[in-house]
Amino acid sequence: MSRSDPIRTNYFDAVQKAEKAADCLFYLSALLSFCTLLVEQKSHPDAYGVVLLLFSISVVAMFALGMVLRLYLTPRAEDKRRQDFFSSACNVSLIHQQTDGYYNNDFKDPIKRMAAQVLENSLFSKEIALRMARRERIKVAAYILIWLVLLHNRRTDLGWIVAASQAIFSEQILSKLFRLEWLRIRFEKTFDDVFRLFQTKPSVAQFNAQALDALSMYETAKANAGITLSSSIFDDLNPAVSMEWDKVKATLKI
Repeated sequence: MSRSDPIRTNYFDAVQKAEKAADCLFYLSALLSFCTLLVEQKSHPDAYGVVLLLFSISVVAMFALGMVLRLYLTPRAEDKRRQDFFSSACNVSLIHQQTDGYYNNDFKDPIKRMAAQVLENSLFSKEIALRMARRERIKVAAYILIWLVLLHNRRTDLGWIVAASQAIFSEQILSKLFRLEWLRIRFEKTFDDVFRLFQTKPSVAQFNAQALDALSMYETAKANAGITLSSSIFDDLNPAVSMEWDKVKATLKI
């Protein structure tokens, strides 16, 4: 299923580029922190000073980039996505750069169309999050294995253990995996809740309330986790998940 998504191109691509830059700065900072252990301060004071200076610059740069991400780039992209979401659901134009073929259902009622869009979004999101989580699990397992080797080796200097611990228990490694796993579970719950909502066909008032609750759960989960779903994984999974979405629509007769 072909899709036109100017929101991703104009806003989320900038978020992902900034996140990649932040990851590079994190690994550079981690590397420089280990370099401070390798360079002897008394024997090479100039080299040690350069390493400390570079380490300080990388930390400040990572902090500044993190603030730009959290306070500007990510909120801007999410705002545009929500505007497009409600534009599609209510058949209005809240934003001039609207997606084409991004939401796929035939409902005319705004709340029912909104619920179907949440169902479609959560289907794609949970599959993307699962693929991302599988990759993160492998990476984190490798880091923890190295950390355990350092920890159980009595000859390892305490400074190396401290530096490795700071890296592993940072937001970019272990915390990111936990947040990603939690986000995946929330996406799965949202999909299951909305799927049952269409199956049970409650009263209009009950349907509307539960649909809005599911939408809130989906949006707050993204905001709390602070994880941007991978565009490359979306492109890779799009054909298969689009076929799955067609099956879901056929099952629910939507």
